[in-house]
Amino acid sequence: ILYFGIYLMRNLKYILFVFLLLTFSCKKEEIEPEFKITLKNTTPTNLQEFQENIMVTLEYQHPEGFVGFADPDYLSLEIHDSRLPNPDFYHLQPLSPPNQTISIQGTINVEIDSPFRFGNGDSETLTYAIRIQDNKMKWSNTVTTPIITVNK
Repeated sequence: ILYFGIYLMRNLKYILFVFLLLTFSCKKEEIEPEFKITLKNTTPTNLQEFQENIMVTLEYQHPEGFVGFADPDYLSLEIHDSRLPNPDFYHLQPLSPPNQTISIQGTINVEIDSPFRFGNGDSETLTYAIRIQDNKMKWSNTVTTPIITVNK
């Protein structure tokens, strides 16, 4: 028992340090509400160039409703053709009442103009990466369409 008491006294400062470290390092993390989109459908995925537009269906969820802009000059929908170095941007109308902070969710149908081939081959493949910026300038996650084949 005496030996245990001496051992405990020598290591008391280490035991206290570990106890304090565990006590004060366990803070509750505040998780920021998540703005996310989910790809639900892309049609068609095999088409002739210049013949059909591509319809992409997205589901969105924003905990504060800050999706879309009243200003038509503000472009918050990003669509990136995998064959190009830079994305294209489009306007997205507000999806919640003005000056309201409410949780919203729903579906957005995006129509992308009929793609065409860049090369000389009979067909080309591409994907579109899509994301949306909310009015607090935060981007949603990026979703990518399945491979789309554009035929001559």
